[in-house]
Amino acid sequence: MAVNSILNSNVIELMEKLQTENIILMEENKKLSETVDWMHDTIWRLVHSQHSEN
Repeated sequence: MAVNSILNSNVIELMEKLQTENIILMEENKKLSETVDWMHDTIWRLVHSQHSEN
């Protein structure tokens, strides 16, 4: 019975760590996605402004 309790405790601890890591990765992914969107918009604005000048 004690072994099951230890195993369950270890599994719960591991799940909590994985959940925390997953949240961190999701936040990082969101920031990176926003950066890519910003870069895309900036490049298109520059391309359109160059076409307007020509």
